[in-house]
Amino acid sequence: MLLSRLLYIIDFIPRLPRSLELWLLAMVESLRAEGVDLHLLLSGEAPEWFCTQFKAAGGTLHWDACMRGCFDVAKVKQVVAAVRPEALCFSFYPMLSPHVLRFAFAPGVKRIFYSDHSSIPLRESHGFKRLLMLLRGRLLGRLYHRIITVSDFKRERLVTRLGLPQQRIVRIYNGVDLKRFANATGHASDDAPLFFAGQIAGVKGIATLLEAWQIADRRRAMPRLLLAGDGPLRETFQQQVADKGLAGRIEFLGLRPDVPELMMAARLILIPSEWDEACAFVSLEAMASGRPVLASDAGSLPDLLGEHGNLFRKGNVGELAEKLVELLDPSQRARLDAQGAALRTRALAKFDMAQMISAYTRVFTAPFR
Repeated sequence: MLLSRLLYIIDFIPRLPRSLELWLLAMVESLRAEGVDLHLLLSGEAPEWFCTQFKAAGGTLHWDACMRGCFDVAKVKQVVAAVRPEALCFSFYPMLSPHVLRFAFAPGVKRIFYSDHSSIPLRESHGFKRLLMLLRGRLLGRLYHRIITVSDFKRERLVTRLGLPQQRIVRIYNGVDLKRFANATGHASDDAPLFFAGQIAGVKGIATLLEAWQIADRRRAMPRLLLAGDGPLRETFQQQVADKGLAGRIEFLGLRPDVPELMMAARLILIPSEWDEACAFVSLEAMASGRPVLASDAGSLPDLLGEHGNLFRKGNVGELAEKLVELLDPSQRARLDAQGAALRTRALAKFDMAQMISAYTRVFTAPFR
C-alpha cells in the first residue's frame, strides 16, 4: 500500500524565505510528484508569500495559535478527522509525550514519523532513573516507523540518553538551497564586517560574542560586527552596545531576507552557540557562502564544519577573543580564504537541499507492509 496523504504537524511559524521554509515548500512538490498530498499544521498563521507558494505547489495549510508551544490534542483530532491521513509526522513537539503518541492509534493512520530538528539539550540521567528513561524510550520509540534526526551527534544522544531503538532512527542531514549562494566568490573586501545570523537569545552565545569582540578590539582594531536576526534579548543587547558607544561598530540588523548576500560579503562568519546544535541551518549556509567560519564546539558544529572550521570552547570568552585576534591578522587572509573555499566544497558535496528532500521523500513514501 502506498501513502496518499501525509499530515505534518510542526510547532513553527514561517517568516522569511529561509532554509526551513524553503524545505517545506520543496517537500510539497517532491511528495506531490510521488502522488502524496501534504497537509501542514502550523502553530501560527504563515505570511502571504508562504501561503501562496505552498498552495501553488499543491499543499494544504492548517494553522492554529493554540498549537504554539503546546500540543493541543483537540485541535489535532479535528484536523486528523478532516484530512484522514494515512501517515503523520511530528516536529518540535515532545517526541515521547502520550498526547503525541496516542495518534499512532488514530483511525486510518498506518504510520507515524518524527522529524527531530530540535537543539534542546537532552539531559543525562543516572542510576534507576536512567534505566527507566531508557526503557521508556525503547518501548515508546517503537511506535514510530522512523525517527528522522539531522546529525550523528543527535542520533547518538537519542539512543544513549532517551533509549530510542537505533534501528528506527535514520540520519538525514539538513540541506540548504545552494542556488542562493551561486554568486559566492570566496573573497571579501578589506573593510568587510564580521557576521552573525540567528536568534538573539542567550543560548546562541551573543553575550559571549559581544564581550569577546570588545576584548579583541582592545588588542587589534576589529571589523564591524553585524548581527542579523531577532529574539528576546535583542533590545537588551542593543542598549548595552549603545551605552558603551559602540552602536556604529556593532549593529543589530533584525530579520533580513538577504542573509546569503551578507554572508558572502563577510570577512568571517561567527557561530558562538552555547547549546546542543543538532544541525544548524546557519552553519550550512555559512559553509555554502564560501567564507571562513569561527564557531563554538557546541553539539554537531565540529562534525559539520570538519577540519576547515575554526573552533573555540563554547562560552569561553577569552578563547573566542584570542581566535578573533589570531584569525583577523592580515597574514592569515590567504589561509582564511582557502578555508572558506574548502567549506564551500564540503557544503556542495554533503549539504545540498536537494539531497535532503530526496532522502525525506524516500522515507515517507516507502510502501506499507
